[in-house]
Amino acid sequence: MKFIIGLGNPGGEYSKTKHNIGFSVVKEIAKRAKIIISEDLYGSLLGRGRIAGEEVTLVLPQTFMNLSGKAVEELFREECADKIDDLIVICDDINLELGKIRIRKRGSSGGQKGLESIIDELGRNDIARLRVGIATDAHKGDITDYVLSPFKRRELRNVSHAVNLAREAALCWLEEGVDIAMTKFNKRRVGTS
Repeated sequence: MKFIIGLGNPGGEYSKTKHNIGFSVVKEIAKRAKIIISEDLYGSLLGRGRIAGEEVTLVLPQTFMNLSGKAVEELFREECADKIDDLIVICDDINLELGKIRIRKRGSSGGQKGLESIIDELGRNDIARLRVGIATDAHKGDITDYVLSPFKRRELRNVSHAVNLAREAALCWLEEGVDIAMTKFNKRRVGTS
């Protein structure tokens, strides 16, 4: 079983915000694979099915971004049996330009509070992560206001492309592993192949 975890905040008021792009990617994976995300377990909404011949659980933690680790730790303890390689986290990255994605096998949170919570709760940093860039312009002042604001209308086309690029990268991770996904996708951005 593979676990694809998208980070975001629950509730309609957050659904279109930059911070929820991880949710958007997982929802797009679910839509394309015809997987319904509705099972309420481990402080998350789960959807189970098969993608490319693999048993997959799609996960949307409902604990709010900064407490994502609480939900992921419970899921990991109950279902992953310490198989960290079967898990990938998809989240926003304010340090990456919109349209860029980056996959890593391990490392720090880079200031992403949801990822930081997961690293803290699991007590390890060897967690595959797919970061989706959300930086669109110089964000002055409070970063919280920036990440909790929606994309501008003129940015939505790039958002859609970024979500699809991240979806492709997650499927590559699923089918071919993190190393090949890193090689194929870390240098790509919207509009390139």
